[in-house]
Amino acid sequence: MRNYFKYPPLEWRKRKEYCVPQGPSFAWAPWTTLHLAGNRLRFKAPRHSPKFSSVEQTRVLPGHDILEDPRLSHYSSTNMPNDHWGYATPFSRKWSFWGPWMTGCKAELHMAVTVLGRQPEHAFDFSLFHPRAFEMVLVQYLNDSYGHRRWGDEGPDALIPRWHGPLDWQRHSHLPVFSASCKVYKRTEDISVLLDPDHLFFFPITDQHFVRITFVQHLYSLDERGKIAFDPSPVQALQDAIFNSISLELSPKSQASYNKVKAEVGDMQLTPTFAPLKWPVGVEEVAGEQRNSRLIER
Repeated sequence: MRNYFKYPPLEWRKRKEYCVPQGPSFAWAPWTTLHLAGNRLRFKAPRHSPKFSSVEQTRVLPGHDILEDPRLSHYSSTNMPNDHWGYATPFSRKWSFWGPWMTGCKAELHMAVTVLGRQPEHAFDFSLFHPRAFEMVLVQYLNDSYGHRRWGDEGPDALIPRWHGPLDWQRHSHLPVFSASCKVYKRTEDISVLLDPDHLFFFPITDQHFVRITFVQHLYSLDERGKIAFDPSPVQALQDAIFNSISLELSPKSQASYNKVKAEVGDMQLTPTFAPLKWPVGVEEVAGEQRNSRLIER
């Protein structure tokens, strides 16, 4: 539990001296259960505690299944280059980490759980429980979500992507379905500089829906050289603790779909390596016409 006397949520004397900030206690964090098309996703997460109280959390009523109505929200044109994808976000929170003796907020950790799928007119004609199909869908999703963003509309800047990834691809086996995590980094106009990655965790929950859990670490306190001026390990420790608490219980329908695919393909492992994608993508790729591309290293 945070020592509120030594680490109050105040900034009266901004200082850059090295420190170990304190954030919320994971030991006292409550369990959250999300109902997703009859599946149950559970994890422990501290209560919402952002730097600014005006930042609202996202949550749903206990027991409400957000896929009871299968219609998903449309992305805005600033987030996606097409209208093929839909989403629902039943959970998002932020947690602040404070320096000692009123030296201010050193970092925040943001977490969001998002269910993703295709709009009905763009639905896939295969099951996302098929590992090769799921990998192909991830390529298309990452291209549409990150790959179209560039530093300019024309000229040399149009060839410089704003994001780079996926990196640090890892397979996981703690859920009843295959899953994987990776990072996608912000890229400056100096393409050698990578910053502030989105930490992403993906897994399917139905034949047509998958979950993306996102963690973003916002590190605020920097020294004169732009280097982190505090110990960020408490931020990573909270992220790891939440991640390790995640469990999934499949509905009978989802379990039957998964078992059907498993009986057909046998090997339900995702690829052990996933190459960074070539960004920025072209118009044809943004339109989702690279279904047969082989961008995944095997």
